[in-house]
Amino acid sequence: MADMWVTDMRHYLNEFGELPADIPSPALKLALFHGSIIAWMTGIDCLDGQTTLTNVICRRNPKRRPCGGEILACFEATSEVIIWECPLCGDNGRISGWEGTSWDRRAPDA
Repeated sequence: MADMWVTDMRHYLNEFGELPADIPSPALKLALFHGSIIAWMTGIDCLDGQTTLTNVICRRNPKRRPCGGEILACFEATSEVIIWECPLCGDNGRISGWEGTSWDRRAPDA
């Protein structure tokens, strides 16, 4: 059964906007997985609602075997929320609070 992740990236970060040194390993793995999706989506020109195949491999291990699916993602049409899904196992989610983090690859405002 697939999981639905609702993630606010600010919850992973300390008051300096960094991953804390004492972050538990499971939380770090999730932060890096979601951060990879953010980096991919903000590093390309993508229209709102346009689904894109990322280079991020699914993190799930159904029946203790790696899923291996490549994450599909898009920006929600009316917000800065990133919607993602694995086409193989159905794992999916919504990522918010990523703006201005170290994973945000958009060009800074001039």
